[in-house]
Amino acid sequence: MQHKNEANDFLIDLSAVKKVFFTDDIETHALVDINLKIKKGEYLSITGPSGCGKSTLLSLLGLLDTATSGSYTLAGHDIMGLDRDERARIRNKEIGFVFQAFNLISDMSVAENVELPLTYRDDLSKQQRKEMVEAALVNVDMQHRANHFPSQLSGGQQQRVAVARAISGKPSIILADEPTGNLDSKNAQSVMVLLDQLHALGTTICMVTHDPSSAARASRTIEVFDGKIVADQATQKTPAVAV
Repeated sequence: MQHKNEANDFLIDLSAVKKVFFTDDIETHALVDINLKIKKGEYLSITGPSGCGKSTLLSLLGLLDTATSGSYTLAGHDIMGLDRDERARIRNKEIGFVFQAFNLISDMSVAENVELPLTYRDDLSKQQRKEMVEAALVNVDMQHRANHFPSQLSGGQQQRVAVARAISGKPSIILADEPTGNLDSKNAQSVMVLLDQLHALGTTICMVTHDPSSAARASRTIEVFDGKIVADQATQKTPAVAV
């Protein structure tokens, strides 16, 4: 039996989660009997071959999709019992996303891009949003680019802005989907060092990656194959190297 304080250590708890996609008469079992617990402050990487279920798992964790069956608890919320609007509200407050393609809006400034998720929160004043944007940009060393537009930034700078957007609302967890996939080696290294630094400050991070060197920076790695978790182990962490 789990003690209550031990249960509270888990930010995420997936139990017997399945995801089935139905097309015509075909059932595709994308995830099968997934059991996964993530502690507050953990740095987890998810690896595995293309088509194995990594992105589907990240979509479920990020409340972008719902499981077919099983249970999911996030920061004390029973996710499976929520409607779409409630999931959207919790997603906006609890989860920060970093995507491979940056997903910045081209006709909005850096500061406006970072502020965008905060504008959907009715618990924040305009001044609070402004202060949170400034703090997030300082954290990623992009405050001097606040009034620039994405087209005026390098790929690495755009990903730093994407990270700032992800952390601006002080979410419970950062979900990163191939965060270095569109970057050259130098910018990729820079973004990975940034994630190392955020983790050192206590941020919980869950990252999908094909890159073994990126996966090695996490403190724990799970491997997905054919929709199942086939390995879950502590990682010999690669030390952060500034660039």
